[in-house]
Amino acid sequence: MKVLFWNLNRNDNAELIVSCLKEHDIDIAVFSEYTDYSLSKVEQQTEGLYRHLQGVGGCRKITAIVKESVHFINSFEQPRYVIYCLEVRNAKYVLAGVHLQDQRNRQSAIRIETIGRLVNDVSEYERCNRCSNTIIIGDFNANPFDPELLQFNAFNSALYKDVIMNSEKRVIDGEEYRRFYNPIINYLSEETKMYGSYYDTHGESSPVWHCLDQVLLSVSLIEGVESMQYLKSIGVQSLLKDIRPDKSISDHLPLLVQLRGSEG
Repeated sequence: MKVLFWNLNRNDNAELIVSCLKEHDIDIAVFSEYTDYSLSKVEQQTEGLYRHLQGVGGCRKITAIVKESVHFINSFEQPRYVIYCLEVRNAKYVLAGVHLQDQRNRQSAIRIETIGRLVNDVSEYERCNRCSNTIIIGDFNANPFDPELLQFNAFNSALYKDVIMNSEKRVIDGEEYRRFYNPIINYLSEETKMYGSYYDTHGESSPVWHCLDQVLLSVSLIEGVESMQYLKSIGVQSLLKDIRPDKSISDHLPLLVQLRGSEG
């Protein structure tokens, strides 16, 4: 199964989206900072191969386009995220698309509060849909080692398989907090020039390349990660200008995650 996330920066990238869907044979594409007009064009240009999952008005930050063969079961919306229950090739998944508050003008505590609500809603959604195959993907507006990703009351993510396989939960004062697996460290590399998804030189301690667009997985999907990459081109079209994302296309690079199929 191939899952794409792309913060479109409000640009009309319909032709590039169509090319990306076809080039990588995407099953589920999640978007933030999108325009309905652009995604309507995508639906038309794919001629029935993909359909836009229209929201019910609870979230204007996240939307999704899925392959026609993907079975939509239900969804739940909050202002900063949408949780979908989907069936892909006879396997059921809970997938949360997320766009958290901008780190340039919102404190970490605000994102952590939203994450806490999201994690609780995901757990309830898993229970209601009897599904433990969970994917959380989106623009977290935080880097892998930031509190939003690591704190026990936020995403509580583990960056290494051995950690989460040894203990799926952390216990703080007798309370259990579930971990998610973050595969990003395994794929960041100077050799492959996989640096991040967003380029920002503001601030004295800025790392320049940031990994704001990330994916987190439940324990049941850990061994199914086949690849993860930030796309720097679609077909012959480069998504970079000089060394950073081309803002006329988007200020974020798309994130593509490939998972082996699961059951349940």
